Amino acid sequence: MASVTDFEQGQEFTVEAGGRPVSLELSAVTPIAASPRSGGGFSLMFRGPGETPLPQATYRFAGKSGVHDIFIVPVAADAAGRLYEAVFN
Repeated sequence: MASVTDFEQGQEFTVEAGGRPVSLELSAVTPIAASPRSGGGFSLMFRGPGETPLPQATYRFAGKSGVHDIFIVPVAADAAGRLYEAVFN
């Protein structure tokens, strides 16, 4: 089970989308204080490229902390790219 200590702001991850790799940067790690989750809850915010939108789905994230299957939801887009959130609660 993934824990907040597996993730560090600034980490780079690669996910497969449509048969091609997409790079995502972990831009925020936020603990969830009132979570009933064993080990505590947290949310992750990832920034990806603007030209490659990822639909809401579970992706295999590969990075220096290992490989994690993470469900992400697109939450915003701006000139710098697209933002995705994952919540572990």
